[in-house]
Amino acid sequence: RKMLTQSQYEDYKFVCRLDRIKTFYAAIKSICFSDFGTLQASEDGLLITVEQGKSIQATIFIAPAFFAEFHIQDSQSFSIKINVLAECLSLFGLADCGIKMLYKGEGSPLLILLEPHDDEQVSTECAIKTTHVEEPMEYELDSNSASLNTIFMRGPDMSNIFHELDKAAEEYEFTISPMKPHFKIATLGVMQAESSIEVAKSSDMIILFNCRATTVAQYKSQQIRLTNKALQVATKVAIKTDASGLLELHFMMQSDDQEEMYVRFFITPLLKAS
Repeated sequence: RKMLTQSQYEDYKFVCRLDRIKTFYAAIKSICFSDFGTLQASEDGLLITVEQGKSIQATIFIAPAFFAEFHIQDSQSFSIKINVLAECLSLFGLADCGIKMLYKGEGSPLLILLEPHDDEQVSTECAIKTTHVEEPMEYELDSNSASLNTIFMRGPDMSNIFHELDKAAEEYEFTISPMKPHFKIATLGVMQAESSIEVAKSSDMIILFNCRATTVAQYKSQQIRLTNKALQVATKVAIKTDASGLLELHFMMQSDDQEEMYVRFFITPLLKAS
C-alpha cells in the first residue's frame, strides 16, 4: 500500500483519515438531496453542507477528534458533487474500509483513498472534481430568544413517530408548549383527514424538554421527509425552534468506538396566510 510520507503531506492543505467508513458514509447518504455539497475544513473540524433553495439546509459536523488523522493548513472550502462522493464511498459495498481524504488547494480535486480492512492488497483512489464554493446560507436560532424551545429524544422513538404519520400529508404542524400536549405533530392536507401524535414531556421518549413559550409552525412534509435517512441512523435527535418557526434538527450518529458526529438540518416554515 502506498502511504504518504510526511514530506508528501506538505503538498496538501487538508488531509484526514478515518479508520472506519460506516458512520461517515451513512451521514453523507443522509444529505444527498441536492447536486452539490460544500466542504469547509478548519481547525474546528469538517463541515459538509447541502442546500435546496432557501428552504432547507443540512450540514454534517465532524470534530477533529472523530478522525484518526486530521491535518489542515489555513481554512479550506470548496464544492463537490455530493452524489459522486457517496458513490466513491460505496465502491467496496458494505466491506469496512479505511478512508483518507486529501486536498491540495483551490482548483485541485479532492482525492479519496479507500482501503478495505479485509484485503491488504486492494485499495482504490478516486479524484473528485472541485468547484469554487458558494457560501452556504446562514441560519441561526437566537439562543437568548424568549421563545426558544428544545427537545431531545431518542432516535428510534422519533423515527417511529414519523413512521406513523400519514405519508400523503402535504404539511406537518409542530406544536411545542409548556402545557399539554407539550409536543405535538399534526398532519395537514387538502384531501386527508387530519391526524396527530402527541408526546407528553414526562414520556420515556423524551430525554430533555426545555420549553420557554408555546410555538406552532407548519412545514412542507416533503422537506421534513428529507431528514428520513439521518433519522433512521440517529441515536439521539434534538428539535429546536422559536417564535420565528425556523426548525433546527440535530441527528447524532455514533461510530462503533462511540465517537459522535451529527447532521444538522434547518427547515424554514411555511408562511401563514394572514
